[in-house]
Amino acid sequence: MKYISRPYIYLGLAITAGLAVWFLEKPAAEKTGDVLNKPFFQNLDISKITAIEIEHLLNGVKLKLEKGAWWVAPLKTKFQENLEKAEDRRQKTENGEQKWEKVPEGKVDTVLDILLDTRIVSMAGSNPEFHGYFEVNPVGEQIRFYDAEGKLTEHFFIGKAGGVFMEGYLRKEGENEVYLANKFLRAYFPATVDGWIPQQNDKKTAP
Repeated sequence: MKYISRPYIYLGLAITAGLAVWFLEKPAAEKTGDVLNKPFFQNLDISKITAIEIEHLLNGVKLKLEKGAWWVAPLKTKFQENLEKAEDRRQKTENGEQKWEKVPEGKVDTVLDILLDTRIVSMAGSNPEFHGYFEVNPVGEQIRFYDAEGKLTEHFFIGKAGGVFMEGYLRKEGENEVYLANKFLRAYFPATVDGWIPQQNDKKTAP
């Protein structure tokens, strides 16, 4: 029988312990509090976005790209629909038509570039029971992107502000993970028409 020296025994035990810790702790997985420093959207192609919907409680807007220009109009939110059903009434736009107003050139592109530049600071949690606390559920702000064929390409929630200035919480629809980001994106995605069109700007209505 071969004699195994103590150093090799200790080495084997150390390797075994190390593997056990690796499998139990899963250091490659995202854990709450880890500093991640990665983009929130890693594969988002903003050139394919031709329509955007934004909802926040009773406020909502929709934007569309038409002939190289972005246009904005009010969007009736789920909260508004439920309120109208409860009050047994319906809100109608003037003349029964939706009014579209022109967004200043470059404004939407700038906002989308800011979104691409938004990075995750850390994971705040993955328990869906706390989505309400972070406001990354229907109580928070919802953003939906569509392509030229009208297909929904992205749907995410902008939650409440974080503890540090201009940080905020984000979550993608269909995922439980809530992330703390380095930007509070509600400041860039207003849910009102006036938020997209400066008051001093002469509003142009789409023909």
